Amino acid sequence: MSLKILKMIHIALVLGLVIFGIVAYFSGEGFVTQFTMEGDFYIYLVPSIAILAYFGSKLVFKQELSKIDKSATLAQKFAKYQAASILKFALIEGAALLALVEFMSTRYSLYFTIAICLVAYLAFQNPTKNKLITDLQLKPDEQKQV
Repeated sequence: MSLKILKMIHIALVLGLVIFGIVAYFSGEGFVTQFTMEGDFYIYLVPSIAILAYFGSKLVFKQELSKIDKSATLAQKFAKYQAASILKFALIEGAALLALVEFMSTRYSLYFTIAICLVAYLAFQNPTKNKLITDLQLKPDEQKQV
């Protein structure tokens, strides 16, 4: 696979969340800004999952990159890079989806804010040639092939 395919996957994930967020926003009757925390398990779960997704995605991505053999071919390195990137994207997207689903059911502005922050973070994780070269620590001859 190529970098273009990874970019298309990333764009599809971001656009899917944006469209779902727009549907969630316009499907209800506005925001609930004052809410009680009594009996609402998700008031603790959604922010916790969002924090875990943010830091966990970084950690998992770095761990997966550290498993890449420096002597492997460029195609093998890129395949593992792509898998690590998709895993990172999935962790962030899962947390954003949870926040949007909870927003749809409760209309709490907190959940919508968390979802927007996660979608923005995911959007800035777009794969680029420079990130690929930096993350994989490619040699000059491999950089030319990219």
